[in-house]
Amino acid sequence: MYTHVIFDLDGTLLNTIDDLTAAGNHVCAAHGWPTYTPDQFKRMVGSGIPTLVRRFAPDGLSDEEVAGALAEFSAYYNDHKADMTAPYPGVPTMLSALKGAGIHMAVLSNKAHTFAGPVVEEYFPGIFEAVQGALPDAPLKPDPTLLRALMEQIGAKPETTLFVGDSDVDVLTGKNGGLTVCGVLWGFRDRPELESVGADQLIDSPEQLAAVVTGTALLTAGQAAQAAALLHQGKLVAVPTETVYGLAADATQEAAVQANYDAKGRPETKPLNVLVDGMAMVETVCRDIPEDAYRLANAFWPGPLTMILWGNGALPSIVPAGGATQGVRCPNHPATLAVIRALGKPLACPSANLSGQSSPKSAGDVLAQLGGRIDAVLDGGPCTVGVESTILDLTVTPYRILRQGGLSREAIEAVWGREVEA
Repeated sequence: MYTHVIFDLDGTLLNTIDDLTAAGNHVCAAHGWPTYTPDQFKRMVGSGIPTLVRRFAPDGLSDEEVAGALAEFSAYYNDHKADMTAPYPGVPTMLSALKGAGIHMAVLSNKAHTFAGPVVEEYFPGIFEAVQGALPDAPLKPDPTLLRALMEQIGAKPETTLFVGDSDVDVLTGKNGGLTVCGVLWGFRDRPELESVGADQLIDSPEQLAAVVTGTALLTAGQAAQAAALLHQGKLVAVPTETVYGLAADATQEAAVQANYDAKGRPETKPLNVLVDGMAMVETVCRDIPEDAYRLANAFWPGPLTMILWGNGALPSIVPAGGATQGVRCPNHPATLAVIRALGKPLACPSANLSGQSSPKSAGDVLAQLGGRIDAVLDGGPCTVGVESTILDLTVTPYRILRQGGLSREAIEAVWGREVEA
């Protein structure tokens, strides 16, 4: 696991190519020079704006003419730098998750320092600990001078720092600084270029970076099928609910449930509740279900209510910790319901934290505690309730609340008009 990540900016975090192209072609058109496509500009960028201007300007210009073109480019780009620029899809979510996991992050760019800092703060406010752009008296990337100064500023050590970029310049920068380098394939350059200069790893999407950094993959809310496939293989996937994030295992696989206990450091004497998609799935794992359970489910499911019922022995005994009862809940989160339906089985699902630690309310919270200990996190955004579900024991008379959570005692009592013990 890495503790620090240093990112390139253009082509890695931000897609700036259309605004750079527009500024360059504005200068070219004004002088009657040939103009270029965005793909052609992708091959020119990466070594700073002065070098970019020299590359799109015709050969044979005097230093004064090049300086004039540079001034024209800078003026136009300064006025239009945000017209089409935007973060690459998935980048803000990935950065938020890494920050939540406690990863220290910074940006190193060949964009002028006066531009780089404000741009980063505009698009990624509060994410990065430091931003370093090009300085007049310092060599540009791939020289490692500014990289080393940036690492010292944020307390980064080479052996636990990852450099992330999209070009040969970025790969060489990281290598020159003694760092492991991850090349991204959504930016301005292609796989052959990054492989040719020795990128240690290549990724196709921002979500994959979480696995590189923490050892745990980050899935998007729309990847329920992928999450279900991992669970089917006996893997562990943290999933969102409206209350807190839960650590899911296929409840029918004893080895997977055991891995769940192990990952959390949870005592095996504490039973696990299961997540279901409705009462039909409850009927596959419970017996002697009272009519009140159906009334409660009709009133509060999906929602923050866990019901304790009699188990029917269909699940491995490790799930209820050898007991006769089984907790069941239908979560009010579309991504996790989609996972349950895709798997077709209940999920053994305690909160996705280390035993005794705070319950996680975001994907970043999960990574901070369980990064490298579980296989994936399904990022469904922050939890809306933020406290655990209310647990109601329906195997005793009168019914008893074992844990007060996101559903009030009064709401439960109102369903059938009599008191519940607390």
